[in-house]
Amino acid sequence: MAGGGPNDTARQSRREPRVSVDLPATLVGRSRRLARVVDLSLLGCLVRSEVALDGGALVDVLLELPDGVLRTKARVAEASIDGDSPPGDRPLFLTGLEFFGLAAKDEVRLRLFVTREAGRRRSAHTAPS
Repeated sequence: MAGGGPNDTARQSRREPRVSVDLPATLVGRSRRLARVVDLSLLGCLVRSEVALDGGALVDVLLELPDGVLRTKARVAEASIDGDSPPGDRPLFLTGLEFFGLAAKDEVRLRLFVTREAGRRRSAHTAPS
């Protein structure tokens, strides 16, 4: 059966390791917005910010990795109010971004970072023998 359906991306993203992180990022579209990356994979990320982004919007992402800034383009897959926003404050928003146009050298850097973080987290949760 040929691929290309809407669930193909979801299936593929489940095959890529995802790690919980807390990394600064800047999203650049019509304006420049600061955000925090809270979940990261080779295919995309989940960011928390003070501004809701429109589904389907294209943004430039500047993600601050330990070895320097990673720049790529992304499409807003979905956005919602963050249910963990502190009461009384301005709400925060969670936005799922799908990366595209990731340069080969940046793909290698991102894969290495995600793999290292996943391994580090696994070893932190493994009891010593």
